[in-house]
Amino acid sequence: MGYRGDLVTGLRAGWAAVLLAVAAFPLAGGWSGSVAWPLFAGAVVVAFGVVVLARRFRLTTGMTLVGSGAVGLLGGYFVARGAIAGGPLEVLRDSVPRLLTSARPAPPTPDLLMPGVLMVFLVALVVAVSVAGERRSLIGPPVGAVVLYTAGALVTAGRADARGLVAVAVVVLAAFGWVVVDRAESTRRVSLGPPGAVLAVLAAVALLAGVLPSRDAFEPRELVRPPVTDLAVSNPLPRLASWAAMADTELLRMRGPELPVRLVVLADYTGAAWQASSLYGPIGAVAPPDLPAGRRAREADVELVVGALDGNWLPTVGRPVSTSLGDVLVDPDSGSLMLPRGVGPGLSYDVRGVVDRPNDDDLAGAKVPTGDAIRRYLDLPGLPATLADYARQAVANTRTPYEQAVALEQVVRLDRHPDAEAPVGSSYARIEQFLFGPAGDAGAGKGTAEQFATAFAVLARAVGLPTRVVVGFQPVPEGPDGYRVIRGVDATAWPEVYFADWGWVPFDPVSGTDSGPSAASKREVLNRLASTTAQPTVPAKDGPPLVVPSQQAQPDAAQAKPRSRHWLLLFPALPLSALLVLACLRAVRRARLRRAGALGAWAWVLDVLLLAGRQPARHLTAPDIAALVPDPEPALRLAALADRAAFAPDTTGPDDSWRLARQVRAGIKRVVPWYRRLFWAVDPRPLRR
Repeated sequence: MGYRGDLVTGLRAGWAAVLLAVAAFPLAGGWSGSVAWPLFAGAVVVAFGVVVLARRFRLTTGMTLVGSGAVGLLGGYFVARGAIAGGPLEVLRDSVPRLLTSARPAPPTPDLLMPGVLMVFLVALVVAVSVAGERRSLIGPPVGAVVLYTAGALVTAGRADARGLVAVAVVVLAAFGWVVVDRAESTRRVSLGPPGAVLAVLAAVALLAGVLPSRDAFEPRELVRPPVTDLAVSNPLPRLASWAAMADTELLRMRGPELPVRLVVLADYTGAAWQASSLYGPIGAVAPPDLPAGRRAREADVELVVGALDGNWLPTVGRPVSTSLGDVLVDPDSGSLMLPRGVGPGLSYDVRGVVDRPNDDDLAGAKVPTGDAIRRYLDLPGLPATLADYARQAVANTRTPYEQAVALEQVVRLDRHPDAEAPVGSSYARIEQFLFGPAGDAGAGKGTAEQFATAFAVLARAVGLPTRVVVGFQPVPEGPDGYRVIRGVDATAWPEVYFADWGWVPFDPVSGTDSGPSAASKREVLNRLASTTAQPTVPAKDGPPLVVPSQQAQPDAAQAKPRSRHWLLLFPALPLSALLVLACLRAVRRARLRRAGALGAWAWVLDVLLLAGRQPARHLTAPDIAALVPDPEPALRLAALADRAAFAPDTTGPDDSWRLARQVRAGIKRVVPWYRRLFWAVDPRPLRR
C-alpha cells in the first residue's frame, strides 16, 4: 500500500509539474533565445522539490509558503539589484514595469528574467502545496496553468500562442489528470472540488485559447509609461569623409540578408545642419512612431560584430523591434539605436528589424500624407529662393509624388560627381555651391554623400515631399565565412521619402539604382519625363544690378528755393526711437516672465546677471548660481522655488518669487557701478536669451 501510495503521489506531482511547464511555454516567448523556458521548468521542479522536503521535515503549509516565498523574493532582489536602484521593495516593484518597457522579446538578462522565474516559482509552490496537502485537490494545477498561460498571453500580447495549440494542450493535460490520476487511487478518492469550479476552469482555458491569442489582444505595456532619456548626441554626417579615408578599414561585420545597415536617421533640418533626436526610450516600448509603417514589410534578423566603429550609435537594419543587448535605447520615430555605454571593437549582438518593401505598382500611384505629423519632415527654415525655384523647375511636368522623387534624384545626380575630399557641410550655402557653383570653385559640382542626400532632401521638401536623411552603410556581398565585411568605403548617406500606406522609401542620388524602387520603374519615369521636362535652369550666382533713377539736371523754380532743414531732426530721433523700441521690448519680456511665476523670476535674475557682466556657466545648476550672487540667501530660496516649479509643477503654496527676485537684483546693483547701470532698461542682450 505504501508503494502504491508513493506511486500515486509521484504521478500526481509529475502531472502537475508537466502541466505548469507546458503552460509556461508561451510566457517564455517574452524573452529572446532559448534560455527562458528551461529556467521556468527548473523553477517548477525546484518548487515541487521544496514542498517534498518540507513535508519530510513535517513543516506546516503556512511555514512552507511563507518561508519559501520569502527566500524566492530575496533571491530575486539579489539578482536584479545591480540593474534596478533602490531597496528590496523598490527592486521587486519596478522589475515588472522594467520588463514591460524593454524590448519584445526581452533580452535574456538576469534582471529581466527574474520577474518571470519568480512568478513561475511562486505559482508552482502554491500548486505543489495544493496537490500534496491533506485534501490533495486536483483543481490547483489547472488554475496555476491558467495563471501562467494568461501571464504569457499578456507579456507577448497573445503572439506566443497565436494558434492556441498550447491552450489545447493545457486542456488535454488537465482532463488527463482529472481522469487518470483520480482513478489511480482506489482507496481514497481525490477531491476534484465543486463541479462548478471544474467547469469554470475549463471554460477559462477555452476562452483563453480563443480570445487572448488574437491580433487585438490587450496590451499591458500601454499601462506603463516608458522612461525617456535626454542624451547629448552628435551628427555623424561629417564623419563620412573620415570613413572614406579609412577605405579598407573594417568597421563591422554582418551576417544575414543583404540589406543596407542604418546607423542614424536625421529628420530635423535647421538650414545649417541636420540634427539627430536627443530623446530615447527602451527598445520595445509601446509608443508608436509619428508616421506609421508601410503595408508591405518583412522582418530581417541579422548578427552584427563591431570592428573599428566607435561612438554611441548602434548599427541596425530597418526599424529595429528587438535586440540581444539589454541596455539599448531607441528613438521610436526614426528607429535610431543608441548604446549609452558606447560601441567598441568586438561588440557582438543580434537585431531584428522590419523593412518596408513596397513594389513598383504601389509607388506609382502613392500619395504623401498631410497633417501635423509630417511638418518636421517638410521644415525648411529660411529656404533661399534659388533652391525653391530650382526644385519647382525640376518637377514641373511630373504627375505623382513618386515621379517627383525620381526626377529630383536624377537632377541632383546630373553633372555632379562624388568626391571624398570635397568640403563637408549641409548648410544652404554649401548646397547652393554644390548645385550652382561655377566650375573650378571648391565644392562646385562635387561632394560626399552628405551633399547629395541633403540636396535631394532640401529640394524634395521644397515641393512637399516628406523627407529625411539616413547615415549608414551600403549592402555588401557575403564572404566565404558567411559574414558581410563592411569597410570605410561602404559608409554613405541616402534620403528617404515617406509615402502614405507604404512607409519610408529610400532613394540614391549618388548612383540612382542602389536602393529603393527598381531601376526599371525609374527608367520608365525618366523616359516619359525626358520628352516633357527640360533640365532646370541654374540660377545666376549674382542678382541683377540695382538701377538708381537719375535726378533732373536742371531744377525747376520750386526746387530753386532753399531746402528745408527738418531732416536734420532724424539724427536724434532715430536713436531715441531705437531706445524706445528696446525699452518696450524689455517691458514686454518682463511682463511675460511675471506670468511664468517662479521660473520667470529666475529667468529675470539671469537677465540681471547678464547685464552685470556675471553671466554664469551653462553647466551650473540653479542652486550653484544662487550661491555666487552677492546676497545668496534670497537667491537660494528663489532657486528652490524655480526648481520646484520646473520639476513639481503641481505643488501649490505661497509664491513670493518676485519679491525674492527684486531682493537679488538689489544686491547685485549694490556691487555694480552706477555708470554701468544707466542703460540696463534698454540693453538688448536679455532679448537674445
